[in-house]
Parts: sequence; structure tokens; C-alpha cells
Amino acid sequence: MSEPRPDSRLALASIVLGGLCVVLALSLALMAAINRTLRARIAEGQAQVSKAQTLANLDNSLVQLLAKSAVDNNDLALRDLLSRNGVTFKESAQTASADNAQKNEAPHDKP
Repeated sequence: MSEPRPDSRLALASIVLGGLCVVLALSLALMAAINRTLRARIAEGQAQVSKAQTLANLDNSLVQLLAKSAVDNNDLALRDLLSRNGVTFKESAQTASADNAQKNEAPHDKP
């Protein structure tokens, strides 16, 4: 038997390496498509989290305003509604903030 010629070895190596390049290129394209899909999912999730945070801030502000209104107007029905929904508050917080505001307005005497 005769040994393969060096040209045929080079041709075989070129074919194998070329095939490997094609496989790698296809896998790169597949990974890029998967990456785009994952980025889209992440962006959608981030948008949902942002929207939820905005709604949570709005909810917190609404509860604070309702609690302030319940204290200011001595609204027992509103207090009961807040209490049934797990919202607790102290009236002294309102008077303490008013006292602090008055203290800040008073002139400070320093010796």
C-alpha cells in the first residue's frame, strides 16, 4: 500500500478545519439568538419591577395621606378601615412634628 500524499493530508485537514469553523459559526449564531432572547426577558422583568416599585410608592403615599386625614379629621370610620387593613399609626407623631416645626421657628439664644 502506498502512503497518502502530503497534498491529500493537507486537503483532509483543510476540510476538517473548515467544517469545524462552520460548526463554531453556527453555534455562535445560536448563542447570539439565545442572548437576545434572554436580554428581552430581563428587560421585561426590569420593567415589571419598576412598575411595581412605582405602584408601591403610590400605595405608601396614599396610606400616609389617609392616616393623616384620619388623625386630622378624627375620622373613626377611616381609622377602622386602616386598622382592618393592618395600618397602624400614632397620633403623637403628628403633634411631635408640629412641635419640632415650632421649635425651629423660635430664635435660638446663645450666650
